[in-house]
Amino acid sequence: MPSAESAWIAAGTALTAVWLPVSAALLKGLSKTQPLEDFLALHEEQARTRIAAAGTTTTTLTPPTPPTLSVVVTACDEAEEIESAVRSLLRQDHPALEIVVVDDRSRDATGAILDRIAAEPGSAGRLVVIHNRDLPPGRLGKCHACALGAARATGEWILFADGDVRFATPDLLSRTLFAANRARLDHVAVLPDLRPQSLLTEATTNAFGWLYLLGVRAYEMDKDAARGGGGVGAFNLVRRTAYDRIGGHDLLLMDVADDYKLGRLLKESGARQRLFFGRDLVLCRWHKDALAVVRGLEKNFFGGFDYSLAKTLVVMTGLSAGAFGPLALFVAALFAGILPGDARSATAAAAPLIVQVLAAVVGHAAFGRRVGGRLAAVLLFPAGFALVLAAIANSTWATLRRGGVAWRGTLYPLAELRRGLVPPGAGRRFRDVRT
Repeated sequence: MPSAESAWIAAGTALTAVWLPVSAALLKGLSKTQPLEDFLALHEEQARTRIAAAGTTTTTLTPPTPPTLSVVVTACDEAEEIESAVRSLLRQDHPALEIVVVDDRSRDATGAILDRIAAEPGSAGRLVVIHNRDLPPGRLGKCHACALGAARATGEWILFADGDVRFATPDLLSRTLFAANRARLDHVAVLPDLRPQSLLTEATTNAFGWLYLLGVRAYEMDKDAARGGGGVGAFNLVRRTAYDRIGGHDLLLMDVADDYKLGRLLKESGARQRLFFGRDLVLCRWHKDALAVVRGLEKNFFGGFDYSLAKTLVVMTGLSAGAFGPLALFVAALFAGILPGDARSATAAAAPLIVQVLAAVVGHAAFGRRVGGRLAAVLLFPAGFALVLAAIANSTWATLRRGGVAWRGTLYPLAELRRGLVPPGAGRRFRDVRT
């Protein structure tokens, strides 16, 4: 076999060998990440069936003593969004609900808006506003705010949510608690509905989301193994006993990926965790456009690679080869006259791109409704992934140039951030802890 033909076959085989398991893991992860509405409806229907079989006259699914819930919202300079977020919480019908909003050193009107809402008659007994003015050394602002809110919370469950998240229906939290208790879960994380988005923004968030699903090992979430896992800043609902077992936010106080790693710590500690798509229920306009996504991920990505330049370069190289290799190989084969040409070489050169495109199209056809996605955005995968790589590069450059992470008006030194990283496996030490 001529050496050139061997090279084409080797390159195509290698890329196909990468994309087949990645595609399988991604499609399996998508299949296991249900829409939240489907999960809620399933458990409500099962409960009604059980009630009917028992022949009782009960018509309500609400238990006589519903579990208490504390919603902890952290907000820093969220004047544009905080009122709609808090009012969507005040509309919730859960009878045992308290809302704790931590105004974390806001420089805009966030604090004044919260005080005005808290003074209204409908907020009495439900809304507590904490104005945090100081940031102790060795703590990130949001992580410290979460810890302050959790310390004030009294509920059997705590929902950590961002200050720009809205809940679409007044029964959402009561339904979610009912289903979570019935399914014996300890942690419910919900990926928010980010619509409306431009096609390019959607392609970028798709690429980021696919990496997230692989990172949390969504394809095996239902096995309840003490590995993988993750949380979502928009919606992290956790049983208080599970939260206390890992020491709350104690390990996370200097980790910029606190919401994600809260979920990982919980999963590693033995907590039963599930991830859902929050289409039409949990609403968040994450970023206004694709470039805003790149800028918004500035604080996160370099930390995701342990603030290691070498690790970041290796990962970026691997991701670039995996994402763009199939298309590059196909185009190169066209220019080299391999396509059309020798059947073996042509098949090897085209196979990786075929697998990649099929995975995207099949994934959209099977699961696109779960996120309200558009096929055109899926096919813009190369552009979206290029922007994710740009976000990694930007995060790395900005952090190294500043000597730390600039977040909400505060610069956190790189040395402190490295000391505060929570590594994979850190939650396993809590598996035998009893609360």
